[in-house]
Amino acid sequence: MTPQILLALLLAITLPAFGELDLTAPNPTHSPVNQLKVSGNACGPAALLNAFGFGSAQWLELATAVPGKDDRSRLTYVIRGYGLRQSSHLDRLRWTKTTGVNLLDLTDMANEMRGARWMPKLRSEVFLKGARESDLKLLRRIHDRLAQSMKKGLPPIVSLQRLAEPASAATGPLNWHLVHGHFIVITALPSKLDRNATSFPFRYVDPLGGKILEGRIRLDPASTYPAALVSVPQSEVGKRYLKSGERSIISLAAAVGAF
Repeated sequence: MTPQILLALLLAITLPAFGELDLTAPNPTHSPVNQLKVSGNACGPAALLNAFGFGSAQWLELATAVPGKDDRSRLTYVIRGYGLRQSSHLDRLRWTKTTGVNLLDLTDMANEMRGARWMPKLRSEVFLKGARESDLKLLRRIHDRLAQSMKKGLPPIVSLQRLAEPASAATGPLNWHLVHGHFIVITALPSKLDRNATSFPFRYVDPLGGKILEGRIRLDPASTYPAALVSVPQSEVGKRYLKSGERSIISLAAAVGAF
């Protein structure tokens, strides 16, 4: 069996048909913004434009109000107008070419772009498991927040993190270190979860290339990291930053949305 056939079989097993994704972005035919038109670390600003553009009419208005004739000019406007302001959370600018933007600063940028319009205030939420939170409750909390934002017309922005640990280390929560962070926008997910669901599929816009791809948010009983994991087999999130021999996972770190 060739590697290509094996991969196709694995995708068929782990990623369901689109029919399960019955909660979808209000404007699904919007053209995705490609961060690479400006910078490899422009995923945050690109995710903002994608979330607004794939959203309902009031959110789409925010995207179309951004001056510019193409991805490059609109992204440049967002970065210069909102990203190159002093962060309220760190002693640095919100966005830099070397580090991109963090979750809290991206939320501030989104709310400033929203302005005084009569629209839900955007919030961020971290998805690390709470002290008394079971894996199943964590997964349901994640789904609830993502679905809530989608129902309010805004496809949620999700923070993915590639984490790694040395192959020689005894696996444990303290051995994982952050390799790379990335923002994507979820454009479809199931409207409901089965009571004992341990995963659910989603469709998303990856600003790295402006692609629409599929993935799955899942629980992994064998994982020592206190978060839900994400399978995004077509994504290159942080792969090039891995050192030889490192084991890695992709976690669902947080989200920005109307919740």
